Amino acid sequence: MSWITRVLIGVVVVILLAIGTLAWLFRSQAEAIPDELPAIDLAVADPMKITIPGGDIPDLQLANFKDKRVYFLLEDRESMQAGESKALNRSLARWTLASETTGFMIGDAKGFGLFRSKVSEFMGMMRPEMRLPLYIDFQGAFYDTFKLPRGHSGFVLLDGGEVLYRHSGPADVAVIDHLRGLMNASLPELPSAPAFQVGELTNKTCEGRVCLFAFLDEPVDRTDVPGLEGGWKGGREEGFERFSRPSIRLVGTLAGADEKIDEDRVSGVIIGDLSGFEFRRWKLESDAKTAREAFGLGERAALVVINADGKLAFKAEGKVAFWQLGLVADLIDVDLGERDGKP
Repeated sequence: MSWITRVLIGVVVVILLAIGTLAWLFRSQAEAIPDELPAIDLAVADPMKITIPGGDIPDLQLANFKDKRVYFLLEDRESMQAGESKALNRSLARWTLASETTGFMIGDAKGFGLFRSKVSEFMGMMRPEMRLPLYIDFQGAFYDTFKLPRGHSGFVLLDGGEVLYRHSGPADVAVIDHLRGLMNASLPELPSAPAFQVGELTNKTCEGRVCLFAFLDEPVDRTDVPGLEGGWKGGREEGFERFSRPSIRLVGTLAGADEKIDEDRVSGVIIGDLSGFEFRRWKLESDAKTAREAFGLGERAALVVINADGKLAFKAEGKVAFWQLGLVADLIDVDLGERDGKP
């Protein structure tokens, strides 16, 4: 598994693997998911009494949401490694929710409070990469209170302090559609792509195709990029800092997708000063000032994706966060960070 893959696999995995593999030998295996989740016994555990310390961010007190709608994505090491929540999490990221709806991610680390300081260190690194505020539940209050089997992702939707919906494990299309209705969520109206030209790619040549454009804001040499053969070598923390540089992140991520994109349906260009790379799928351009202007971009690094319907499906400037890379992965149908070849 490449360094980039380990980073992109997910926040909770990174945090909990940092605790040490040996400690996890004492955890039980994933519990079975029952056909019907057990009822919540309010006399034993009242959800409104749950408080999760935030450390360097405000504590999470469910009592503060007794008159609001709030949802929680629950994860532990096993569920993150299995990728159980990927489909639901990315759906939630695409939806437009009512402004009063709030969401949080909860990482279960019951019984591992001894490692709180190490976990807090990694949380500080990873929180900027997250779409939702991240809390670590060292008491296991969420899984225990909402009667969810451990070893699986969990989802809880509260409305006015009442449990409106619970789910454990992967969410299929039916579950996602049902949840979308419950949350009164909608898909955003995507604008049409502006008139553009980047090398051979134009609105016309991109018809019926997904077209991706990565704009760099600094020169990138192969030796700058962690995780590549012939790339930068060093420790995890320094590598993480290096991978946080926007252009290095774009190049390193797209290098992992180079062998896997379907060239019959996806085209892409990396625009900037690159050296030491021989991509098989991605095209290279040294400059595309007019394209930057067309897409309304400044001088920063940026990533733009046009979908097969000619709509502007994704646009981000500066550092593209890990959760945003998940949305791009769906658009180009490639798990970003995985790599078979050696571009």
